[in-house]
Amino acid sequence: MTKKQAARKNLLTPLMVSLALSASSGINSSVHAIETSPAATTAASSDSVIEPDNKKNEKERKEIEALLSNLETQWNAHDLDGVMNHYAEDYINNDGLDKKAVASITKKFWLQYPNSKSVSKIKQIRVDVNFATVESRDVATGTTEKENPDTGTKGDLNSVSEGQVYLKKNGLNWKIIGDRIDYEKVRVSYGLARQLTANFSAPEQVKSGRQYSARVDITLPVGLKALGLITSQPLKYPQPPEPEEKAKPRFFDGETLERVMSANTANRNELMMATIGITNSTGMHLLGLAVVTRRLNIIPQTVEDPNDKTEVATKADDDIAKKEDAKTDTEKSKAGNESDAGKAKPEESSTKEEGSDKADKPATDEEKDKKTETKIETKNESDSSSPSDKESSSKSKEKSPKGKKKKSGADSE
Repeated sequence: MTKKQAARKNLLTPLMVSLALSASSGINSSVHAIETSPAATTAASSDSVIEPDNKKNEKERKEIEALLSNLETQWNAHDLDGVMNHYAEDYINNDGLDKKAVASITKKFWLQYPNSKSVSKIKQIRVDVNFATVESRDVATGTTEKENPDTGTKGDLNSVSEGQVYLKKNGLNWKIIGDRIDYEKVRVSYGLARQLTANFSAPEQVKSGRQYSARVDITLPVGLKALGLITSQPLKYPQPPEPEEKAKPRFFDGETLERVMSANTANRNELMMATIGITNSTGMHLLGLAVVTRRLNIIPQTVEDPNDKTEVATKADDDIAKKEDAKTDTEKSKAGNESDAGKAKPEESSTKEEGSDKADKPATDEEKDKKTETKIETKNESDSSSPSDKESSSKSKEKSPKGKKKKSGADSE
């Protein structure tokens, strides 16, 4: 192993250790070469190159390696000022934490685990002019400062995480401007739980608001029982107070504990936690305790814009709407015709019945005269009625004695 390889193996990104009770991490990625002609290679500029030239950026890579090596030393020495000096003032990570929050969390972490150390294995450093990305996998260990009162032992910390750190060069100095954790699992064990084989399985990312399942599988020695609890909370600083009504632990169903939960709708990453207690056969005495945490990255739910449509989609929607409108109009017309036909039939039958009754009974001469006089009077009133006529008619009505029926035009004549 060369000195350069040994230096890369021991590099550390300390922020991740503080946030996740571990260190920063990384993902392997391969770079594929693109064949070009000698002329094209000669003419190629930095703007046309898909991947940065590592040989060309060797000086910058050495600067970043030196920064990370110094950062690891300062973090393992618990030198807070030295560590935070490598962070830009406008630093922000994928959990929404700024430089001030990271400093506070790091300080509390060291108080809880006074002998904590971390080792990082760098997988790739990409340099692009004055920006750089470091990918790594980190392992952290430590021991709690206090003993657990139930088990009478201190807790052993074991952590592994993977992620990326983003840097920017201002003048001659590189500063960390952000980072993200893609995968993370932390375990703190007390008493008999330090020898307990436990697996905490859950998805690494879920869409906001969706349900997911988290499960713990353990292997118990004969004569012991296990009870536990699975919870989740959004990663936020400062952390909100715990609810007064906490969920209560329950005994495992055999050697398995599972829970279905819903991701938060605030689009914040979550910290899932499984608390496992080991008891005697009666379940009365706690002999061991393990706390296992996992990171859940939340994919934000997007709200679709109803006006954001392509021409094809809009045309298709219009065609469908036109067909539906035409179908609705046809159904309405059909229903209207049926309704009109239904109404016409009773009227026709009624007219026919009245006509047949009148046809059966011949009208007398007196009835014929009254009908003729009534028609003439109605026509005269509608055609030649004037305000004076209406007024005189109104006066005559007023002069009519109460309780007496007015005579028709034929009777008055």
